[in-house]
Amino acid sequence: MKWTLKEVIKETEHPFLNFYTLVYDVEDENGHHCYRYFAASRHDTDSLLAKTGDTSRPDGVLIPLYYVDPKTKKTSFLLTKQFRPAVGKYVTSMAAGLLDPEDADIAECVKREAKEEAGALVDDIELLCPAAPTSSGLSDELDAVCLARIVGFEQASLEAFEDIKSSLKTRDEVVEIMKNPEYFIPLNIRMILLYLLERFPR
Repeated sequence: MKWTLKEVIKETEHPFLNFYTLVYDVEDENGHHCYRYFAASRHDTDSLLAKTGDTSRPDGVLIPLYYVDPKTKKTSFLLTKQFRPAVGKYVTSMAAGLLDPEDADIAECVKREAKEEAGALVDDIELLCPAAPTSSGLSDELDAVCLARIVGFEQASLEAFEDIKSSLKTRDEVVEIMKNPEYFIPLNIRMILLYLLERFPR
């Protein structure tokens, strides 16, 4: 089949996230068909991924953070607990944030968001995953994943209505949290945690 975007209809007016109707012409062996698809996006009409195809810059970044105790040399991981209105409950996750237009690169966003959300000062930033879709059936949002080492802490500076608590968890505690159904953990966070457990063995 051949898909050609013919029209974009912006259905809402919100400063952070909007709902769009994407009108495609779909050509197959039976001819042409009009197909209307619905998507959410942080972008304006002209910069929707369906129009630009530009995957060079992520919208946001997930930031798995680890801390190596200087005395014991044991590694802990920073987990967050944040209320997410869309699911109506607290979610176990990790530091994350959106790239600002003025961010020179992903590393700049990593340092700012780790500090703002968790009060974590970081170094040794490593790109684990470039810009990739988080839920391509629903949104055109692209996220990167960057691993970073915590080198110190200071006071977090959360924005209004950011209900986030952060804490360091040992490797064994992370294993138990992942088994416990009382913790609501997004799929992508589970996958990253599994990676961290392999990356940082006992």
